[in-house]
Amino acid sequence: MGQIKKKGSSWYYVAEVGKDPLTGRRKRKKESFKTKKEAEKALALIEAEVYKGVYLEPSNTYFKDYLYDWFKIKKNSVGIQTAEVYSGYIKNRIIPPLGHIMLSRLTPMLLQGYVNDLKENGLASGTIKKIYTIIKGALDHAVNMGLLVSNPITKVQLPKDDKKEMTVWNINEVKTFLKMARNDRLYIAFHLAITTGMRRGEILGLRWKDVELDKCMLSVRQTLSKDGKQFLNGAKTDSSIRSIKLSEETITVLRKHKAIIAKEKLQSGPEYNNYDLVVCTLKGTPMNPANLKRTFTRLIKGAKLPRIRFHDLRHTHATMLLSQGIHAKVVSERLGHSNIKITLDTYSHVLPNMQEEAANQIDALLKESN
Repeated sequence: MGQIKKKGSSWYYVAEVGKDPLTGRRKRKKESFKTKKEAEKALALIEAEVYKGVYLEPSNTYFKDYLYDWFKIKKNSVGIQTAEVYSGYIKNRIIPPLGHIMLSRLTPMLLQGYVNDLKENGLASGTIKKIYTIIKGALDHAVNMGLLVSNPITKVQLPKDDKKEMTVWNINEVKTFLKMARNDRLYIAFHLAITTGMRRGEILGLRWKDVELDKCMLSVRQTLSKDGKQFLNGAKTDSSIRSIKLSEETITVLRKHKAIIAKEKLQSGPEYNNYDLVVCTLKGTPMNPANLKRTFTRLIKGAKLPRIRFHDLRHTHATMLLSQGIHAKVVSERLGHSNIKITLDTYSHVLPNMQEEAANQIDALLKESN
């Protein structure tokens, strides 16, 4: 039976929490509080855990040390780029404010305050959700390993999703941009983004050996990192490793671009670095993503079009296909989404128009039958 005692201006409890398996002696736990009520509440919780047989000795491991150990395991079960994203969030967003806290001292209230701070510091709800997912995964593992009784972050309330309009070009704007970019050396990158929905890293990592011109097909097997310094085998996720059917126009553009690359290779001679890249510098080396971005911005300005991100060309591709009635499953496969739900959630803005078109087609069919 536990006891509540007073020492000076504070109150503390003493509770029996079992026996030492080596010595057979009773083990006691002591913790102090400002008020008697707080001490009584804490004692009741401890005694309930002991009674249920779920009490665990508080871990003396710092959260940062545990997190690094967990990540060593986790990174082997996710894609390369996902692992990079996890690593960045752990080092820059999780460790600085939480790393110095003992694993056993992480509470719902503490973690709720942490999430609130992220929102107040201007982080998007989507980013906060990603950080939450990382911490939840790590603490779920701690529960499975017997280091925690329960996961404290499951009681944390996340901020509402940011209502952000997706910026895409309409078909006329797409045509205007392609006309403006047609004579630019990097035209192929923009053309591929619009006609295939590939990510920037996938386009910059694309090799000629991954393109089957005769079969009108390309395969996404390699990506260029965001800093442009290394190639990553595979793609963002397992589902991102995919084959994409190409249009005849895209094949024509690729053949023309391949001839340009062959000419540049001949002119550079032994100085040319043959990485077999579709999109590369004049010397054959990987294209810095920042340089592609600068060219993209310049062309948009020249065409006097609404400014969008390079990644929005991917959204534009998906929106165009869905608007034309292409099945969401096909669009999902082209984009490399892990499931169709991601596609439907991301491009839900297109669906109302599709509903209207479906209703109109029903009317048209019924009129024809009469």
